[in-house]
Amino acid sequence: MSSLARLPVLAAVALLTLVPLLSGCLTRSENVGDQFSGSIVVAATPASSPSPPTFDIPASMSGSIAVTEFPGDGPARRGDDPESPAAGKNGSRMTFSNLTAGQFGQLGDIVSGALGNGATVDLSATRSGDIVRLRGGAALTGLTPQNDYLALTVDFGGPVVATNGERAGENSVSWIPEPGQNADFNADAEYPDPATAALPSWTWFMVLLCLAVVALVGALAYRFRDRTPRYVAPRPDSGSPGPGLLGTRFFRRSGSAEGGDDAESADGDSADRRQPAKNRTD
Repeated sequence: MSSLARLPVLAAVALLTLVPLLSGCLTRSENVGDQFSGSIVVAATPASSPSPPTFDIPASMSGSIAVTEFPGDGPARRGDDPESPAAGKNGSRMTFSNLTAGQFGQLGDIVSGALGNGATVDLSATRSGDIVRLRGGAALTGLTPQNDYLALTVDFGGPVVATNGERAGENSVSWIPEPGQNADFNADAEYPDPATAALPSWTWFMVLLCLAVVALVGALAYRFRDRTPRYVAPRPDSGSPGPGLLGTRFFRRSGSAEGGDDAESADGDSADRRQPAKNRTD
């Protein structure tokens, strides 16, 4: 097999080698960017809801969301504050971590399905420069404070600079909207875009990866290059006469020889002609 025939095979081997690396890069690129964590609680009294409200989590988000009972079995349940809006209510707590902006927007539909009674929740997160804005709303007119409970906590990737909720920490905000009314969720956090911060490192990684692939293909091509001997026509010696010169010399010598024979023949004839005249004189 010649080196040219081996090049497609070498290229295919190099591409197959890169498949795991490129798939890892694509997975990593999906996770680079703004990520959100937090928890959402939905609960109701046994009188209004025979079965406690629960969340229907899509399979695509099951790895980032965990659902537990609320308030759960433990000291928090036994020492429940009777003045708390959640007192006497059972339900589910959804804990989410490292959700992208698109996944965070899907939480509104998940919460709406858990509330029932026509209640709806909308959530969205967008970035403008170094500011991440959370905007949302809840239509809870079909619920009552005595029977229903909703609480939302969101953790940002940086400090919260403005919100209409209650600060639960430098990077966290909580909302407990009152059932029976509509509510708005607003929060602004300020921090650099993680995707932009990670871009230079990934750029250098791809450059080095491409150089490594080029070096690999070049080394393989050199290793399996065609080494069969090649025929090279011999170059004529500049000191030896060419066929034309030899032919010229040949004809010149031949002509000289024939000329000599003719001269000798002519001399013989002349001698023969003079001989009879000489005899007559005698």
